[in-house]
This record gives sequence, structure tokens and C-alpha cells, in this order.
Amino acid sequence: MGALLVPLILLVVILIAVGVGVRAWAARREAVAEDLARPTTSTLDYHVPPGQDPVVVLTALSTEGFSATADPHRTDLVHISCPAGVDRDRARVRATIASAHSTAIDTGASMDPTPVRFADEE
Repeated sequence: MGALLVPLILLVVILIAVGVGVRAWAARREAVAEDLARPTTSTLDYHVPPGQDPVVVLTALSTEGFSATADPHRTDLVHISCPAGVDRDRARVRATIASAHSTAIDTGASMDPTPVRFADEE
């Protein structure tokens, strides 16, 4: 009985640690999303065109060092943090999004690349 109790206790401790870690990670992601959705935060807002996957855009931006998240209320809208200022980061963000070639959701249809335009340019 004692040989079974030790692994069971260890499993419970591991599950609790994983649960706490996931909860903390989710809280951080939500805090970032809420911060970037505020109008006072210096962000560029990008409307993801239909047929494109926002995850690829988010990944490309993250790779280039930008903090970005999908809007908590609209999944087709991506908020991109611009710590150096919108005007200084706009060209680099535009180039990063444009270079994310495989943004088409796998529907079998070809996708024509469109110019990257931000919400304040429409």
C-alpha cells in the first residue's frame, strides 16, 4: 500500500503544479490582451482578411519581437504593441505581416495576397 501511495501523492502534486502554471499563463495572456485593447495603448490594429489565419500573423509578429494578440471580442482583429510609437514601428510591422506568406486557411482555394493596411488607414 505504501509503494502505491508515494507515486499517487507525487502525481497529485504534479497535477496541482501544472494547473497553477496554466492558470498563471492564461492570466498573463488575458492581461496583455486587455492592455493592447485599450485605446490609450500605442498599438496598430490589423483586420485579418477573410481566408487568412490570425495565428500565423501573431506568430510572425512574435518572432520579430512584437507583442500582439487577437482582440478578445473580435478574432479578425489583431492588436500590435508599438513601444517605439506607431509611426516608428508601422513599416516594420507591415513588412512582418506581408512576409507571413502562408496565412491562408486550408480551404483548397488559392489566396491573392492583399496589401497590409491598418485600421487607422482605412
